Amino acid sequence: MPLAELMSQVQVLPKIDKLRLMQFLATELVKEEDTNFFVEQQEYPVWSPYNCSEAANILMDLLATKQQEKNG
Repeated sequence: MPLAELMSQVQVLPKIDKLRLMQFLATELVKEEDTNFFVEQQEYPVWSPYNCSEAANILMDLLATKQQEKNG
């Protein structure tokens, strides 16, 4: 199947299927590069902003400072 035809078929897919396709393609690319990079059925930690109130407080302080500088 030509790439142009494949791309037109991908465009009409629902969002969830496009995300699954991205995951599949990323996994396939990794398999081609290094077979030990990701291990199937293995969990990998991902950073999340949840429960990061210290970072949120720093940002709020920065915004407050910038607002005060702007107001004079």
